[in-house]
Amino acid sequence: MAKVTKIQAQKRKGRYNVYLDGKYAFPVAETTLIEFRLMNETELTDSQIKEIQDRENVNKAYGDAVNYLSYQLRTKKEIKDYLYKKEYHRDAVDDVIQRLENLHYLDDESYAKSFINTQLRTTANGPKIIEQKMIQKGVPNDIVQNKILDIDQDILVENATDFAKKQVRKQKRASFKQMLTKIKQSLYQKGFNNEVIEIVLNNLDLEPDEDEELAKLKVLVNKVQHRYDKPEKLIHYLMTKGYHFDEIKRVLSSDD
Repeated sequence: MAKVTKIQAQKRKGRYNVYLDGKYAFPVAETTLIEFRLMNETELTDSQIKEIQDRENVNKAYGDAVNYLSYQLRTKKEIKDYLYKKEYHRDAVDDVIQRLENLHYLDDESYAKSFINTQLRTTANGPKIIEQKMIQKGVPNDIVQNKILDIDQDILVENATDFAKKQVRKQKRASFKQMLTKIKQSLYQKGFNNEVIEIVLNNLDLEPDEDEELAKLKVLVNKVQHRYDKPEKLIHYLMTKGYHFDEIKRVLSSDD
């Protein structure tokens, strides 16, 4: 048995230091003081002391979790990882998770919905990338798949089209064929599927301009022809850049 000999208020509001048998023992919150009816001369068994300390550990973990949540929404996995990193015991972590869920501070389904809306509003990411990001953050797979299916196709097409237009501007020096390839690759890398990509390309209604193609080809030939000692090697290189054989022969013949 140990006797409470002093309860001293900390500078932090609602926090107290408890002394047992004249020595500092542990800190507690005001709620713990009330719950365990701690006051001077209260006698505590070893099991009661451990129960108080365990409760305080949970309360401290809860405070850390709420503070972590105050910056932005988190998944259950993110909260768990954060608390484990701070070396809280599993029982304390489980207790905190349950408390947060009961208060609706933690809800992976709401998190997924909010995360998707933010991604669609602020990034050019398509469903595959959004899906990967949510899985990395610990959103359960069934929730991920359901929420991904709920994404409005029109929003995806609009976002993908805006992104593709930027790629067109970036690829203005490339051949028409290479530009199309780059646009498709970029959209795929951003997580859009073939169906959306085809819709986007149709919406852009891109058509090659023969004079523009020849002008780009001439610029490229002048830039790289000194690297090749044989015409066939130069032709092969130019074809890998998306130019047709007849265009290449036409430009090379004009240079002779």
